Amino acid sequence: MGFSAGGTLDVVTRALADQLDDSLHRAVVVENKPGAGGKIAIDAMRAAPTDGSVAMLCPDFLASIYPFVFNKLNYDPQRDILPVSTVVEFAMALAVPSSSPVKTFGEYAQWVRAHPEGANFGHAASGGPTHFLGLQIGKIIGTPLQDVPFQGAAPMIVNLAGANIAAGTSTVGDFAQHHEAGKLRVLAVTSAQRSALLPDVPTFSELGRKELTTVGVLAICLAPGTPAPVIAEWSDAVRRAAAADQFAKKIRTLGFVNTGSSPADARARFGEMRAFWEPVVRASDFKAD
Repeated sequence: MGFSAGGTLDVVTRALADQLDDSLHRAVVVENKPGAGGKIAIDAMRAAPTDGSVAMLCPDFLASIYPFVFNKLNYDPQRDILPVSTVVEFAMALAVPSSSPVKTFGEYAQWVRAHPEGANFGHAASGGPTHFLGLQIGKIIGTPLQDVPFQGAAPMIVNLAGANIAAGTSTVGDFAQHHEAGKLRVLAVTSAQRSALLPDVPTFSELGRKELTTVGVLAICLAPGTPAPVIAEWSDAVRRAAAADQFAKKIRTLGFVNTGSSPADARARFGEMRAFWEPVVRASDFKAD
C-alpha cells in the first residue's frame, strides 16, 4: 500500500489482510511503500508478477483526480490500475471550530459571503479529494475559499479546533470523535445518507446541494496483464473478506462502509469517481507539478 504504517488506510489494509488469510488460504503480508501520493506503490505493483502474488489497496483518486493534477504521471490510470473489487467507501465532511458562531451550512455560506477575506479552509494535502471538496464548496457558495494545506489530517484538525483556520474538510472518520467531544462542529457530510458516526449531521443533499454528494472508494488492484482466473480468485476473496463481520465492525469505527464488488463493478465505480472529479479539478486550474 502507498501510505505509512499506523494511518487510517493502513489500519483498513491490515484488517482486510487478516480476513484475506482465510479467503485466499495463504498468508497475506502488508508492505508499506509510502511517498509521492501512492505513485511509488503503483510502480511496485506494475513491476510485480501477474500471478496474483502482489496486490495493492488503491484509492480511487489515483485514477479519478491525479490524471488532472499532475502533468506527468508515472502510470496510465486506464491501463495500469486494474481494480478487482471495491473494499470500502468513505464520506467527507465540512467542519468549523466549536467556537465559531456558525451553526449550520446555511449560516456558513452567509458568513463566507460576509467575510471573504477570512474565508479559508484547511485540508490534509494539496491535490487530494478534501482539497477539491473545499474549492467546490466555495464555488457553490459563490465566494472563493482560500485553501490552507497541512501535512495530514491530524495537524489540520488541531488548528481547526484552535480556531486558527475558519473551516476544514476531511473524512467523516477524522472528524467524528472531535465533533462528539465538542472540539469542532461538523456542518454537513458528502454521503447520500447520514453517517452512523454523525447521525445528527445532515448530508449536503438534504441541504439542497446534491452536487456535493460523493464518497471516496478504496479497491484492491492487481498488476496489468493478470490472467482472468487470478482476477476472479482475488475478487471473490476480497468480497468474502469485506463482508466478514470482524472486518465490518473494525472499519465502521473509522468512518468506512464495507462494500465488495465484481471486477466490472469496481472499474465502473472508478469511472464514476473520475466523471465526478474531472470537471471539478479542471475548473480549479490546480496543478501539483
